[in-house]
Amino acid sequence: MTELFENIRLSLADPQTRHAMLVHFPIAFSVLAIPFTLVLPFLYRRRALAYRLLLATAIFATGVIAWQSGEAGEAAESLARVNLNEAGVALLEDHHDDGERIPLLLTAIAAMILVSAIPRPLIRSGAGILAFALTLATVVWTMHVANQGGKLVYWFGAVDPGQPAGIVDSD
Repeated sequence: MTELFENIRLSLADPQTRHAMLVHFPIAFSVLAIPFTLVLPFLYRRRALAYRLLLATAIFATGVIAWQSGEAGEAAESLARVNLNEAGVALLEDHHDDGERIPLLLTAIAAMILVSAIPRPLIRSGAGILAFALTLATVVWTMHVANQGGKLVYWFGAVDPGQPAGIVDSD
């Protein structure tokens, strides 16, 4: 068991590995949030408030994880640039800039969910519909950024799959 914790500790110490570990949670959770935000305009009563608070908290926490993933990616940027040509560096910069929007989008969804808790039907429905639309937009944007990250790794060789981060072949 201690070996498992040691492996996790070592993985979290490396910025590229930490970025790779953290980045998948916002990708998955943004897709999983679609049905949960879809029902927001139709939820009423006391249980609906608890539902909204839990959902807003979970989405905000996902935004924090996305932000931490971005921080890890920023720390790993100099290591990733080693293997990149000019087009790869341009894509890396786009990936960095586009990825910075994801925590903001997730925070906006959480805010709209909280606004949907206001007991006025028009506000509740409008905020719920807006939260759902923001969720869809966030999924599309997240997939765009994930596609950029995939291209960086698999097309441009930012890190060869299976190769420890920061190690560059001398071939």
